[in-house]
Amino acid sequence: MQLAMAICALHPKAVFRISRAERTEVRNVFVRIEDEGITGYGEASPNAFYHENADDVGARLARAAQWLRGRKIRSLADIGGVWDEVWRMVSPSRAAQCAIDVALWDWLARREDCTLCELAWGERPRPVATFATIGISTPEELGAKVAELHGFPLIKIKSDTRADIGPVRFVRERTGAALAIDANGAWGGHDVPALAHQLAGLGVKFLEQPFAPDEDARMPMVLAASPLPVLADESCVVSEDVERMPGRFSGFNIKLTKCGGLTPALRMLRRAQELGLRTMAGCMLESSVLISAGAAVAQHTDFADLDGAWLIRDDPFRGARYEKGTLHTDRRVQPEENRDPIPFFVQGTR
Repeated sequence: MQLAMAICALHPKAVFRISRAERTEVRNVFVRIEDEGITGYGEASPNAFYHENADDVGARLARAAQWLRGRKIRSLADIGGVWDEVWRMVSPSRAAQCAIDVALWDWLARREDCTLCELAWGERPRPVATFATIGISTPEELGAKVAELHGFPLIKIKSDTRADIGPVRFVRERTGAALAIDANGAWGGHDVPALAHQLAGLGVKFLEQPFAPDEDARMPMVLAASPLPVLADESCVVSEDVERMPGRFSGFNIKLTKCGGLTPALRMLRRAQELGLRTMAGCMLESSVLISAGAAVAQHTDFADLDGAWLIRDDPFRGARYEKGTLHTDRRVQPEENRDPIPFFVQGTR
C-alpha cells in the first residue's frame, strides 16, 4: 500500500470561536492510500488542545509510509492489526493514527464495493440529523447565524467563562430546534446545576463538558444535581477513558481525530452501549472525508454533531451531503472537482 499525504489550509465561512480559541484557518492533513488500483482517503484535523499540529502529524505519517508498503488489507481484522502496530511509529499522535485508519476503511469499503456503514454495521446507511454549531458570537453575528439556521432541527450553542444564558434565550425565542450547550470546559467557576436548571427551562437537551478535564472529580456531584444529561468531550478522548465515564457523565462525544479513527470510535460506541451511556458522533473543523466517516459512527449514536465540513468554505472533497441539518450518506468521498487539486506527495518525492 502506497501512502501519500498533503497538508491543506481550510477556512471557516466566518470566524469560529469557542471558549479557548478563535479560528479563521485550520491546517488539516490528508492521506491517500493506493493498492490494487483502488484509492482510499483519510484525514486528520490536529488540535492544539491535544498537543497536535499538522507538521508533526505529517512527519509521523512519513515514518509509517515505508512500513505500510509491505501490508495487505483483506478484512477489518487486518485494519485493526494495522491500527495497533502503526502506533509505535506515530505515537503519541492519535491524529496521524486516525488519518491512516480512515483511509484504510475507505479503501476496504471501495474494494468490497460497499459503503462505510455497510462495512461497519452490515446495513445500508440512513440520513443522520446533526447539530449545527453556533460559535461564540457578537449580538450582530448571533442574529445572522440564527436566521441562517431557520428550519434546522438541532442547534448547539458554544459558551465561555461568562456562562451567559442570554444567547440561549435569544436562540430559543427564534427557533423550535432542539438545543444543546457546549462550554468546552469553561464553566469551572460557576454553579453548573443551577445553570442546568435554567437551561432545562429553555428546552435544552443536554450540556457538554462544563469543566476542564482536570476538574473531573467534581462531576459526580454535578451529574447527580443536574436536571440535564451531561456529556463529556475533552474528558473522554480514547477508549480507555470510557471506563471512567459512569457516575461522572451521562455519556460522551466520540471524535475520530482525538481517539485515532473509526476502529477505536466503534469500540468506544459499543462499550458505551454496554455501560448504558449516551453517545454523540462529533467533529472538529474538517472536510467531508472525516465527516463521512463520522456519519458511519453516527448510525448508532444518540446524537450527531457533524457540521465541520458545512462550517468551512473550501472543502477539497465531496462526500456526505449536508442539507438543512441532515447528513445524507449516499455518496462516496471524492476530491472536489471545483477546487484546486490536492497537493498529495509520496515521501521523498516532494
